[in-house]
Amino acid sequence: MNTRSIPKISVWLILTLAIATVYAGLALKDAFSDATVIQDDARVYLIWMQRFLDPSLFLNDPMAQYFHSVTPWGLGTLYWLASQLGITPIVFSKILPILVTLLLGWYGYRLTLVLFPVPMAGFLSSVILLQSCWQRDDLASGSPRAFWALLLAAFLYYFVKRAWIAIALVVIAMALLCPLAAVLICIWLGLRGLWGLKRRSIQRAEWIILGITIAMLLPYVFSQSEFAPTVNAAQARLMPEFQPGGRLPFFFPNPMRFWFEGTDSGFQVSFNPAVIGLGLLLPGLAKFRMPEQLKPEWVVLPQLAGAGIVGFFLAHALFVKLHFPSRYITHSWRIAMAVSAGIVIAIALEKLKPQRWLCAMLVIGIVVFPHFAWKDFPYTGYAGGKNPELYEFLKVLPKTTLTAYLGEDANNLPLLSQRSTLVAQEYAVPFHLGYYLPMRQKAVDLINAQYSESLESAKKMIRQYQVTHWLIDANAFTPGYLDSYRWFNVFQQEKKQAIAVLTSGKVPALYRVIPRCAITTISGTTVVDAVCVLAQK
Repeated sequence: MNTRSIPKISVWLILTLAIATVYAGLALKDAFSDATVIQDDARVYLIWMQRFLDPSLFLNDPMAQYFHSVTPWGLGTLYWLASQLGITPIVFSKILPILVTLLLGWYGYRLTLVLFPVPMAGFLSSVILLQSCWQRDDLASGSPRAFWALLLAAFLYYFVKRAWIAIALVVIAMALLCPLAAVLICIWLGLRGLWGLKRRSIQRAEWIILGITIAMLLPYVFSQSEFAPTVNAAQARLMPEFQPGGRLPFFFPNPMRFWFEGTDSGFQVSFNPAVIGLGLLLPGLAKFRMPEQLKPEWVVLPQLAGAGIVGFFLAHALFVKLHFPSRYITHSWRIAMAVSAGIVIAIALEKLKPQRWLCAMLVIGIVVFPHFAWKDFPYTGYAGGKNPELYEFLKVLPKTTLTAYLGEDANNLPLLSQRSTLVAQEYAVPFHLGYYLPMRQKAVDLINAQYSESLESAKKMIRQYQVTHWLIDANAFTPGYLDSYRWFNVFQQEKKQAIAVLTSGKVPALYRVIPRCAITTISGTTVVDAVCVLAQK
């Protein structure tokens, strides 16, 4: 391979960006397939951002206030700037993955070339990295985790080039957009610094970057959330939300599942696409048969993976102050393995010198593999709303409207109807007890009120939370309804009581007043006037 050939570098880079564009384009097609389509994770961050368009929306809404408080400043600012250009937050959340994907492809390619200056290796590494990222919905989320891979790749690229100003800018971007990535880099730089002290080799520039990273993270360390306290491990172990079948299953009784299989608790290293596993061979090749093109700086890859392991155990020890442990493994190992895999494949092709058609077939096979092997690629997490007519009906109601709804579609109501709802599973994250415990109590009160034989329970809930409209699904008063939605598993006692009422032949009081207080029924969901319920005897 002619490593000095500028045309080849350009062609392989163009192919890399073309593949990135295809992946982003497929995601964009899903994103705009329907007006009600919203990414699963994006919903919770976008709720408060609707105020960019209309400051009178979601006033005094705990969900909007909470997710505003946990949104990194840089991410909120990015969406605000887009809104000033006339791009709504919902639309921008669908466009952002295109920009991130293209930049990730570019940095993946450039990072590989500064470690192993073979253009094909850059192409292969970038494609494998993009495929690994798009097998999950990280990039499509438009949330802080969408920036993990991009910022890590950019950091490593500039670090290998020793471009200190660019490195400083990247760590600042990390702190502002994806603070957990900055935590990982802080761990990595700290480990390098300690190793340097042991060897009496002090890298002043690296210590300065570490200092900048720590300084940027200090606001997160010392800021006091208005929704404090943060749940600790002892409390979480007693909460059904963190148990198998809960909202965020973490504490699995089986040690193997806890440490290796748990989505949030486990050592989550993905071997999809399968060729990414070849990256594990690079340390052996470097040790016993160092390819002459491989730069000594390639060690940043296993170092990053090692920092991910340290971050994994630190996150377990500090649960959940550093969020879930698996994040540090997933993102660090993905970058390290993908870049290494591209290099290993390029080395193998150089040694074996296969015929050009075989080489072409291999490259094509790697590119098309996900489209045949995976059911849903790229995976976006986009989902459409279930009741568009209901959203439009709610939109014309006063902006102070507060709905109470146990249905799963409550997750879509805030964004698609632009009106507040009392509780919803996607917004019920149990990290800050000052936020979550009141929401949990609201859910308990709503279940009890909807299935109580006494109308006083419903009246009390309406007055206490100032509910204006009660939404009830057509099958809400059947026992199977309470088994159809996983979130109800968190409320086992209330669920059992409600099912007992329904199976005993008793009629919940709210059911009896629906004919008198129903405003309308839209696609099987009845809108009940809460004021009318209060007037009933």
